[in-house]
Amino acid sequence: MLSFWGSTQMYMIIIWILVAIIAVVLESESAELVSIWFSLGAVGGLIAAILDASIIEQLVVFAAVSFVLVLATRPLVKKLTKNTEVKTNADRLIGKVGEVTREINTFSKGEVIVDFREWTAIALNNQSFAIGDKVVVVKIDGNKLVVDAIQEINIK
Repeated sequence: MLSFWGSTQMYMIIIWILVAIIAVVLESESAELVSIWFSLGAVGGLIAAILDASIIEQLVVFAAVSFVLVLATRPLVKKLTKNTEVKTNADRLIGKVGEVTREINTFSKGEVIVDFREWTAIALNNQSFAIGDKVVVVKIDGNKLVVDAIQEINIK
């Protein structure tokens, strides 16, 4: 047992533990799911070191486990974390009421004032709105507001 503690294998066990810890710390700082695979690869290298594999075999296990995990999970992670929606400060206009300042109809864009600012607008569902009509912003399409008629609520 004494020779084991002084052996190269013991040093490799310590190195694999350190590699795994460093990879986990790097992952916690980046949150990009990049180094987590290397921490699991280091666990593979650690297991190989415990099983008394050579350093070359440990490195091969580390590389193989890391490579397989990257190939198996990276496309899924990219798909799940992909965010193509770009938020802008204009999103705050959704749900707000505006006043039509240039007629909006099926064939042309109009203009509305929302929060004291004039915006190009199109109507939802091919509606038409005259100057002075009140409308509600339902979404943003590019740099245009999409507006709809304000629904009346009957309170009895």
